[in-house]
Amino acid sequence: MRPTSWYQVYVLSALLGVLAGYLYALVFSPSLLPPLFRVGGLTEPKTILFLGTDVVYNEKSGNKRADKTAFNGRTDTIMLARLDPYQNSLDVLSIPRDTQANIPGYGVQKINAANVLGGPELTLRTVSSLLDLPVDNYLILNVHGLMEMINELGGITVEIPKPMHYMDWTAKLLIDLSPGFHTLTGNQAMGFVRFRHDALGDIGRVQRQQIFIRALIDRATKPDAWLHIPKLISIAQDYIDTNMSMSFILKIANFMRGVPKDNRHMVMLPGHFSGTGDWVAEPDDIHKIVAKFLGSTFVSLERREIKLVVINTSSSPNLAYQLARYLRARGYTWVQIKRAETASSSGQHTRVIAQRANPEDANQVRSDLNNIGELVYASVGDIESGVTVFAGDDLVSTVASQSDKPRTRRRQRASSRYAL
Repeated sequence: MRPTSWYQVYVLSALLGVLAGYLYALVFSPSLLPPLFRVGGLTEPKTILFLGTDVVYNEKSGNKRADKTAFNGRTDTIMLARLDPYQNSLDVLSIPRDTQANIPGYGVQKINAANVLGGPELTLRTVSSLLDLPVDNYLILNVHGLMEMINELGGITVEIPKPMHYMDWTAKLLIDLSPGFHTLTGNQAMGFVRFRHDALGDIGRVQRQQIFIRALIDRATKPDAWLHIPKLISIAQDYIDTNMSMSFILKIANFMRGVPKDNRHMVMLPGHFSGTGDWVAEPDDIHKIVAKFLGSTFVSLERREIKLVVINTSSSPNLAYQLARYLRARGYTWVQIKRAETASSSGQHTRVIAQRANPEDANQVRSDLNNIGELVYASVGDIESGVTVFAGDDLVSTVASQSDKPRTRRRQRASSRYAL
């Protein structure tokens, strides 16, 4: 019998340990692995257009019934995703469905009409022309497919920001949601992303879509999500239309679940409402947002140039006014206070929103708040702001202890002057 080679045993044990660690990270913590080391991952940046369609009806024998397999409805959801394995980042640009755009061959219309007029190929051309940006691929999802996928995953947990009560007769859908954290079924999630009967209309819907997408990615990163892949593939084959292969879609999904949370950025196409209620994006704003979308960074604005909106979600009724004074004392001259739409169940936690794909500015604000609060890279704040601060209970002591310091020093200087 050959004597035991302890050197070989050590080497084999080390290799097995590395392999076990790799497999563990691949399943439970893929964000710990560089993208190029993940099995079945992306090797180069890709720009992909994700579309979600409205309900399409067919009339037979006088009866109006939803066509669950149709893809030719208006696009309620238009999102352009940039997946960059070099930066290990995911950037998502939401385009409001009522955005004015020049649809090739049809003139200026709301951008959501492009799919009805010429399918996803025409929508892709329209988006590419609007942004002056090549788009690689598209994927269009039927709303019924969205419902089935969410049910297969066991629901998606989101925070409902305000009461949502409405009967959507187009989709024959009763929307009845209360504020707070809820795990939504497919039917409820459809209501959440479709609801737009508030002051912001379609822009509010875009914000809720971003809330939903963030929650969906969080759900997809959980290890047990892998157990649902066979069923999700089966659903996708019935409810998805795309120019990508299923193997490539799996590569995209594998990459997205491995992107660290801090590297996931979401932003809405900036613009303003026209007299007809359409969303109008100015060329300069488009060029700047696309440059950021592609990974460019800009010199951070000076404090006096940052448009700040403060919204109090804490249990302290005066926190917004105290915080505004605190921020003005630190050089922010554009600070506006707005009322929260409803009491928030997460009011004890502060959130700093990078509303316009401006993490540099949001980081500056958070730094001036003693690094208190969660940074959120999504356009889910006030649409007039550059940075929105949802002030929670965790800010109360900081603001109370420091907001009067600049004024105290001014009093001391004044006292010294009078003493002389």
